[in-house]
Amino acid sequence: MMKIGIKQALVILILAIIIAILVNTVSPHKISFQGNWPSVDGSSEVVLPPSADENDPPFISLDEAAAKFQLPGVVFVDARDPEDFAVGRIRGSINIPYDYIDDYCGRLDEIPKNRVVVIYCSGSECELSLFLGRDMKYDGYSNIFVFYGGWREWERANLPIESGDGK
Repeated sequence: MMKIGIKQALVILILAIIIAILVNTVSPHKISFQGNWPSVDGSSEVVLPPSADENDPPFISLDEAAAKFQLPGVVFVDARDPEDFAVGRIRGSINIPYDYIDDYCGRLDEIPKNRVVVIYCSGSECELSLFLGRDMKYDGYSNIFVFYGGWREWERANLPIESGDGK
């Protein structure tokens, strides 16, 4: 009698796992089976630019940026020049180059003011993400974060990237 109960429990467990995998596969909010988490020593350390100010948008670490990347609806904005963006960028990010902001203001207007936005540029030698973050905060964006470690730190951690013109 005990063997039958164990067999039935195993069958139910296996069916539940199969159903869960099928539902997760078709769900728009699916959970990744394999995360893309950074494995860089000190990645939880927040890097601050020399001109950081207490009124700036919050700065986030590589770990925090990678965690936000896993969430649906988060927008990653690359503040670098279009040429650098085409060579390589965080997967799914959009290009709003700070040096040409007037040419890209329509693209900025497409982002809802309450959307979670992570802004980055090249890395610790580049402050374009900070400048764009300040402008967006001034324009009323309420959930913006600056990932000052930027493209180089993301790429070094082997996190999801892409290249091309993004069109």
